[in-house]
Amino acid sequence: MDDAANLHYVTAMNYHPLPSLRNQLLSLHKLLMNTERAAYEKEGNVIESPMQFLQLLMEHERFAWLRQLSQLVVMMDEAMEEKPPITKERKDALVGEARHLLMGSDEPGSFAVRYAKVREREAVVAAAHAEISKSLE
Repeated sequence: MDDAANLHYVTAMNYHPLPSLRNQLLSLHKLLMNTERAAYEKEGNVIESPMQFLQLLMEHERFAWLRQLSQLVVMMDEAMEEKPPITKERKDALVGEARHLLMGSDEPGSFAVRYAKVREREAVVAAAHAEISKSLE
């Protein structure tokens, strides 16, 4: 095997979807924040500043469900920075947690149920979900 083929083989063997999934989830989080903000404002609520919106995200019950996604992205960040390096088993577990968060529960009020409702009404979120689903396979 020549050097280029060997490098490709080693890269393919070491590939894991976690880093790209983390980036996709961060983008999804931003989309969800924006869609929830628009829905909140459509109801007649006024968000006067980015600081007020941040406060709502952190404290208002309406936005509480988004915190689960924030926490998962932070967990992924922390795990990928661990020393010694994160194990494949830990990477797989985090991908599994993402899968469960996005699609694993049909309990009323769960993240998965609220997320499914947003996917149904927002084409951009549905498109992002289609891409994320590829990382979850």
